[in-house]
Amino acid sequence: MKQITFNVQRTAFVPLLGILSEETEFVWILLHGYRQSARDFLTLFSSEVTPYRCMIAPEGLSKFYSKGGDGPVVASWMTKENRAAEIEDYLAYLTTVLNYVADKAPKAGIFLLGFSQGAATAARFFCQAESNLVNSLVIWGAVFPPDIEFGLKIGAEARPIFIMKGSSDPFLPENIKLPDFAHHAIQIVFDGGHELPPHEIRKLIQRVENCYVDQAN
Repeated sequence: MKQITFNVQRTAFVPLLGILSEETEFVWILLHGYRQSARDFLTLFSSEVTPYRCMIAPEGLSKFYSKGGDGPVVASWMTKENRAAEIEDYLAYLTTVLNYVADKAPKAGIFLLGFSQGAATAARFFCQAESNLVNSLVIWGAVFPPDIEFGLKIGAEARPIFIMKGSSDPFLPENIKLPDFAHHAIQIVFDGGHELPPHEIRKLIQRVENCYVDQAN
């Protein structure tokens, strides 16, 4: 069976909380996990929105019903089908989101956080030259995807990387293998599983932003 491909225009759903402006100091780009919606994922961070901090959550382009043909609509970043093309598509999508954020909030520090499948998505994007406006990467509840070249990435190695790991997360190995560019990553283990506890979100945000401010000064 032969297959042909076409590049088509898509409409992406990107909810946000807060304001993107000249006065914005911090912007968090949040990537949900498999079988989640951007809106629900963003709600986990709603209490951290301030007049100077904005939260924005791009949603994966592949949507489906959470219960077969019924239930809430959720999303995925990719599947094994046409894998390379789906990765290329979401990298271009995230580049568009990042450039929009940088244009609307030119003075803000920009941080990229991915959870579970969204963490693999975030890691791949962080390794692209197009991500150079991202100041820090947070990998939460995931390992670096094996297809990332475990060699030095120019620019990536100079930016802070944080890894959040639940002590009882059944999806993570005891020791997370780090690519060369992430050997400086700060690993934070918290009591919990494959989840994002509100108090851990708050502590992580403060730590990442303080690191950014300290570097800027």
